[in-house]
Amino acid sequence: RILFPGTQLTMGSTVYKKGTTSDTKNCAATDTVQASLGKILKADGCTQFMRVSYTKDGVSVTVGVAVFDTEAQAAKAKGQVNTKKDIVKSLSGGAVKAFCNSAICRTTSNSYGRYAYFTIAGFASGKNVTEKDTAVFGIGDNLAEFTFRQIHRRGEAQASTAAGE
Repeated sequence: RILFPGTQLTMGSTVYKKGTTSDTKNCAATDTVQASLGKILKADGCTQFMRVSYTKDGVSVTVGVAVFDTEAQAAKAKGQVNTKKDIVKSLSGGAVKAFCNSAICRTTSNSYGRYAYFTIAGFASGKNVTEKDTAVFGIGDNLAEFTFRQIHRRGEAQASTAAGE
């Protein structure tokens, strides 16, 4: 919730409606991530896993953020991930209808600092995502960029608090 405040997200002139969020200390929870991703996160020392979803014009994205004690653990986990099979599960609720439960969707993974983060983006209609579906790539890229910025801001705030102690 700290990384994803409010009820919507505005990037440039684009407004995304926020769906629901989830937060667990069980990084391998099968309702949160595919089993293969859960194994990687657990083995590399994940301590918390947050998910949030956003939607716009029938396209939705879920961002999952894994928290580790160290940057090395997050980088190791990201390095072990195969984005075709080690994926975050989509999160529906609120403004976000169920998506990516059986369709082909676009997934990404990255790490920054002590966080690894993952996206899954697709159509609420259940249609498969293809290379031509720029709206899906756009929402996934925008939310990955937003997540990166939020993590960076959080790190700067923690560093300035530590410097003031």
